[in-house]
Amino acid sequence: MRPEKIDHKAPEIMSALAKAPVFKKQGQVDARPAVVGEEIITTLEGGAEEMLNIAQTGDWIITNPSGEQYIVPQKKFFARYKSTDTDDVYMTTGSCRAITNPFGRPIEIMTSRGLPQMGDADCMIADTCDEDGSNMENEPYLIDADAFTKTYT
Repeated sequence: MRPEKIDHKAPEIMSALAKAPVFKKQGQVDARPAVVGEEIITTLEGGAEEMLNIAQTGDWIITNPSGEQYIVPQKKFFARYKSTDTDDVYMTTGSCRAITNPFGRPIEIMTSRGLPQMGDADCMIADTCDEDGSNMENEPYLIDADAFTKTYT
């Protein structure tokens, strides 16, 4: 089934996220500074390609324990990841509000960088926030449901 294009700031997403529970990211990741222009295809554990992203100045490349890679802007990186005693290993510290895909079918959204991101009917839609749920970024993004359960509590 071809994903339906959805406005990532659609009212049914934004109003549900405003009332959604807060989840805390857990665990460690490998991270390194990105090379400007470097292309990263976020591929989920099952092999599905979620999105293509192109690194910009200051970006970081994150690799989750499952091998999934994605790009994080520098400001967000230092707000959501803390260094450990091991080189290139960082502890996750971020929080988000998240909901299950309310459309019940595969969707495609445009990210804040103007690139398409795809999720299946069971994907999660999340928005970064403070630990208490305040200060949402109002830039929803998709997370594979399995990856979400492994990385958020």
